[in-house]
Amino acid sequence: MLNDPDALSVGESGEDAVLAVILQELGDLHSRETDLAALALASGDDAAVLELPDDGAPARIALTTDTLSQDQDFRASWWTAPDQGAPMGRAVGLKAAAQNLSDLNAMAATPIALLVSLTLPEATPLDWVRGFYRGLAEAMRREGAGHCHIAGGDLGTGPGISVTLTAVGRLSAGRAPLRRTGARPGDQLAVSGPLGAAAAGLALLEAGHPFAEPRLSRLRDAQIAPAPRLTTGAQALAAGATAGMDLSDGLLRDAGRIARASAVRVLLDETALAEQAAALLPAAEALGLSATQAHAQVLRWAAAGGEDYELLASFPADVTLPAGFLRVGEILDVAETSEAGEEAGSDADGAREVVLTGAIGDRGWDSFRRR
Repeated sequence: MLNDPDALSVGESGEDAVLAVILQELGDLHSRETDLAALALASGDDAAVLELPDDGAPARIALTTDTLSQDQDFRASWWTAPDQGAPMGRAVGLKAAAQNLSDLNAMAATPIALLVSLTLPEATPLDWVRGFYRGLAEAMRREGAGHCHIAGGDLGTGPGISVTLTAVGRLSAGRAPLRRTGARPGDQLAVSGPLGAAAAGLALLEAGHPFAEPRLSRLRDAQIAPAPRLTTGAQALAAGATAGMDLSDGLLRDAGRIARASAVRVLLDETALAEQAAALLPAAEALGLSATQAHAQVLRWAAAGGEDYELLASFPADVTLPAGFLRVGEILDVAETSEAGEEAGSDADGAREVVLTGAIGDRGWDSFRRR
């Protein structure tokens, strides 16, 4: 359509046109006020000013930042050519929001602001920007993010798409943040939802799978457009959680982080992992793996796949887990031994603090390690 401005690239449109699309797509999100924070100034100045209502306690702010880079965290080839505008942009916006808002949720902090930095090649369709902010707005309308503002950011050009979000969260008065320290021997270890879907989706995407079946397309969505629950941190604290963290680099690696921070060991329940992994068998079968290969692969996805954006938390043994949480193991004393530990050589694939009876062949996601 020759008269459609969204058919132009960002280079053809210019920065003011890109900003106009952003403000139009955010709509009421850009100007809304909440009872936790308000934008004290309209857009147009060099920095945003957030006004935090006085609730009688010192304001405590949680900050986190993450970057998504093209060909490292997503590929344009995962979308057909007609979908590399708004559909691709929306998915990247959803995933960028998920990364950051999930980190705040893991601290039991309420999101109040996002700062967005976009680096775009000049040939990027303007419609991609519209889709990106549509995805951000969609994420911010979900339960747990209703107090969040887009407070500003930066626009620039570069050889590939890169998105950096900085998220600001507010900690409620009188409530300590949920931290990685505090897990105690005897605690149970649980996750807020199923594991491995994003890793299975990534394998299917990289294999060029068509995703004709709904049970497989949900795995693709878990990878390209995740939608984490953003209330699980507060729910875990209310239930008596002793420690917690965002589960983004795989259960093995992140369980090891809680163990090191809390000076304990973690015994993972292979039966519980196998039950979760079984839901991923259709993906392994779609990749043409034999039955033996499939069962090994789905266990790797569940235990070390990463990008789950669930909450990993420890709870006292007698606590009833919050709705949706699944038990995956228990916390051990560092000096404690068990038959499982002896059989596993006292570590799980190099994670010395984690005990697992079976070999996985992977330790989880590391952004600097070649896999």
